[in-house]
Amino acid sequence: MQISVLLDRTRPESLTTQMVDQIREAIRCARIAPGTRLPSSRRLSEQLAISRNTVVRAYDLLLMEGIVESRPASGIYVAEPSPSHSAPVRPTFDTGDRVVRTRMPMPLRHARAQNSPHLNHSRLLYDFFPGRPSADMFPLKTWRRLLQGNLSHGGAAGLTQYGEPAGLPALRTAIANHLAVARGIVADPSRIVIVSGIQEALTLTARLYLARGALSAVEDPCYRGAALAFDATGAEVASVAVDQDGLIPDELPQRTASLLYTTPSHQYPTGATLSATRRSEVIDWARRHGCYIIEDDYDCDIRYQGSHLPPLAALAPDCTIYVGTFSKSLGAGLRLGYMVVPEHIAAAVCVEKSLLNNGNPWLEQATLADFMHNGSYATHLLRVRSHHRDNRDCLVAALRRSFGEVVVDGLAGGLHVLWHLPPGIPDAVTVEALARDARVGVYSLASARVHFQRKTALTGRAIILGYAALSQKQIEKGIARLSDAIDDAIDDPSTDMTALFSDQFAPKFAAAAPKHHLAPRLRRQPALRYRPLHRAFSHEIIVRQGGDPMPVLKNIYRYPIKGLTAQPLLSVELQAKKPLPHDRVFALVRPGAPFDTSQPKWGKKGLFVMLMLEEALARVRTTLEVETSRLTITQGNRQLLVADLDDEAARAKVEEIFWQLVPALRSAPTLVRSRDGHFMDKPDNVISLINLATLRSLEAQWGIKIDPLRFRANLYIDGAAPWEEFDWVGSDIRIGDGLFRVDRRNGRCGATNVDPETGRRDLDIPGSLRAAFGHKELGIYLVARENAKLSVGDPLVTPAPAGMAVVARAPAIRPASRQMFMCGGCYFIYDQATGSPDQLIAAGTPFAAIPSNWRCPDCGTDKSTFRPHVEAPRAHRTI
Repeated sequence: MQISVLLDRTRPESLTTQMVDQIREAIRCARIAPGTRLPSSRRLSEQLAISRNTVVRAYDLLLMEGIVESRPASGIYVAEPSPSHSAPVRPTFDTGDRVVRTRMPMPLRHARAQNSPHLNHSRLLYDFFPGRPSADMFPLKTWRRLLQGNLSHGGAAGLTQYGEPAGLPALRTAIANHLAVARGIVADPSRIVIVSGIQEALTLTARLYLARGALSAVEDPCYRGAALAFDATGAEVASVAVDQDGLIPDELPQRTASLLYTTPSHQYPTGATLSATRRSEVIDWARRHGCYIIEDDYDCDIRYQGSHLPPLAALAPDCTIYVGTFSKSLGAGLRLGYMVVPEHIAAAVCVEKSLLNNGNPWLEQATLADFMHNGSYATHLLRVRSHHRDNRDCLVAALRRSFGEVVVDGLAGGLHVLWHLPPGIPDAVTVEALARDARVGVYSLASARVHFQRKTALTGRAIILGYAALSQKQIEKGIARLSDAIDDAIDDPSTDMTALFSDQFAPKFAAAAPKHHLAPRLRRQPALRYRPLHRAFSHEIIVRQGGDPMPVLKNIYRYPIKGLTAQPLLSVELQAKKPLPHDRVFALVRPGAPFDTSQPKWGKKGLFVMLMLEEALARVRTTLEVETSRLTITQGNRQLLVADLDDEAARAKVEEIFWQLVPALRSAPTLVRSRDGHFMDKPDNVISLINLATLRSLEAQWGIKIDPLRFRANLYIDGAAPWEEFDWVGSDIRIGDGLFRVDRRNGRCGATNVDPETGRRDLDIPGSLRAAFGHKELGIYLVARENAKLSVGDPLVTPAPAGMAVVARAPAIRPASRQMFMCGGCYFIYDQATGSPDQLIAAGTPFAAIPSNWRCPDCGTDKSTFRPHVEAPRAHRTI
């Protein structure tokens, strides 16, 4: 290294003294850090153009003072300070010097910065951040080969010389060829400028055409980076509304403007495509007012259905600045994008680009040029389109599975969808916060770098979900966890329902009754505690030939009115792919809920008045005769009402009784009936099943009694081994003469904490399940594969081979000698003794021997997230 030493031969001090003083002061002020190697005497003498002996004498004086130390065969180093030495001090100024204190000028423009896309994302298990491609899809092998080839052939010259500010000619030619074929834009490579992404293109264009007082226009909503780049120049930024056909030309300012930013192919964030008629209107407006159009062809290479409309740059190359990027198709880390500019401004753009950074790195440009020229880019696009399309379909299916009929925009292409939140779910900001607490990343418009000025239903009740960077298992797990987080918030007794749904309930009833707070007795922290004996279920076990237990159907229940009394049945007739008949066909809609009572459809539980949310409903029992629609409401031994639910006046009396039970409601709830569906907790046509043996194992482990009706299942079986039902997932089982597919496990929410007899929350079943097993699943969902009649006592035939004993599966107790590792994403436990459930890893395989590309069979996270797991003894578990 070189050190800063300035020698003045006109001063009376010797050169040696000047050297020692300056080096000593530099060390004392920490300009030269402890442990730093000083230049050799020869190099320092050459640097200062003095005799080497002068440097040697200066070093000797510093050695005697102990400021530096000599290390044999190494050199002279700054000595480490001893603990007694004071801390370094700042340099002092000569008191004789006159210090002139002036205020330094501030920046002429105050620009706002976007929030970082990586802020707090590391703690998320499932991150649906938009616009992020899959790292697994990056063509790493091909890229490495091409990169190595460029380093070997011409790398020295390319890395040591300046390139053209507009970019590598080979890459500009490759982009021109790609745009001509894929987008119909015929552009000479001289009109193409390579940039570091869309943001640099926007900043460069704004520097050229905007100044204080100029007018620019952006879509509302739109990508925030465009609005910020325009605003940073001091220009006026006008917002132009968009609808399902893209930007609305009639909303454009009718005066001279400099720049218009638009995303006609895939509007961000709505996903709308600008219609052909509006494209012509926008071009006419731009030419009439002398305005350049910045056409951001967002996600142009990722389209799944239909053909692209001609871009504005192909229709009006004289007034359109076309910008694109490889961030979505390859990756944002490349920092490569491009501009196609009108021919008459190409030279000015190149000059402005040279003032910014004088061009992009050569190696990435050369590698991308080869990647495009040899056809690898086209092949890569085919792969990513197929992958992203499958992920999109998986995401939409997962949303429908957890939230019913969903409204989703932006399905035609891109890496994200815009989900309009259905009724019964809080606003977007609240959903985002609930999801983040559950370590799931979903994004309201404000968090997804979206600029908007108009506050509409879209800005308040829309969520952006990116899906490209996740596996399908991660998508399914993430949406399921999001649904659970929303349900848990609604289930929480301390939740103020009016506040949680302030954007839906409050406006309509702003002048209604004062805000209701839950009773103080419901605010206590739920905990498992002793309970009185629950309703008796027969514990006798039928033994089949061979001595193995024969599982049988012990109970059948339906719940005609959602959230109210269970109704036992001796038999029931099922239809294929339909839920249990007359199960949750009625529901009590909360007053003020955004629910169409004229056409009732499935909705989230927050829309309804239910026992799990209102303790007082436990005081009455309801019985419905489904053949006659006759509802009987009793309290103890007293009959309160018998009503024909087909009669409007009788339904009003029913609603009045429930308002009397829950007087805190602002008005009477509305009794609705689903004409072609149900109001079950899940929108799909499933039948819930509980294994009573599993409940008994939990009772023995936790030392409490658990009423099976807490789980509000349709079918209760007995005779199977505890937890055996989890082994049936994905298989077929037969109950009586009915055939069922076991669809999935049933994740439990806070509704199971409520005692069905008293309505009080006295347990924490989901929390205790997670503490004991790492998940909160109990019971399974079935799908009827054929019409059948079920009766209490029917035998159950499981996938286990006939004549073989079923091994009891209790995930809470495992031998300590087994090698186990827990997934950091979903609490899946890999057990060396059993291997992986997907049968990709054989039993007995040590975890270290599993290939590095193996992923969790439950959530799809990497092997690197697994950590050693030791099962705690039963006596030390937290309940």
